[in-house]
Amino acid sequence: MSHNFDKRNFVLLVLVWFIVSYLILWVLGGACLNPVKGTSCVAESALQGLSGVPIIGLVLPFASWASLMYFFAPICGFIFAFLLVSWWNNEFETKEASGLGFLILILIVLFVGYSVNLFFYMNEAATLNSRGNVKYSLYFCFGETDSSKCNETVYKINQENISIAQGKNATVVSQLIAIDYWGELRKSMFLLFVLGAIAGWVPLFAKQIYAKYKANESA
Repeated sequence: MSHNFDKRNFVLLVLVWFIVSYLILWVLGGACLNPVKGTSCVAESALQGLSGVPIIGLVLPFASWASLMYFFAPICGFIFAFLLVSWWNNEFETKEASGLGFLILILIVLFVGYSVNLFFYMNEAATLNSRGNVKYSLYFCFGETDSSKCNETVYKINQENISIAQGKNATVVSQLIAIDYWGELRKSMFLLFVLGAIAGWVPLFAKQIYAKYKANESA
């Protein structure tokens, strides 16, 4: 099998995988038939049971694709990861970017970036609501799996802060604004970008595994 034939087959496999992975994400996004209005989401109700599955329920089901932007996010993620990993491997003449370690590193960078962005966005709301003798700050719920538990936790803390302030005759009462981290992540297009990026990394990882297999077979 020639190198050119291998390359053509790889490109074809990447295109097929892109379509398959995109359709999977579309179904998990409710399989909305009207991308303009985000209506007729035929799989939306069927996916609600995923919210109770441990670990998986943290990110699924994610938001229905209610606008055209949701359709573009995984495409951008796929292209970003595929081009980044390909460039890294070619530029530094290595295959490390196709490995699991590089994927974990990229995910950490992306999620840290998302967390920082979410903090500054929500912190502005906390600052605007802070006035008089009430000062608001943020409480990110990482351990709570849904918004009701998050709100319940923050309510208890706020009540405790009020009791402490009253006991000390404090002039300023600290209050928290609940931020349901996983809920915010599930409904954000950023999650679709990340899932698209993972899908873009998969064929390069598979190519590396296949190359190692062929090398061992020839040895």
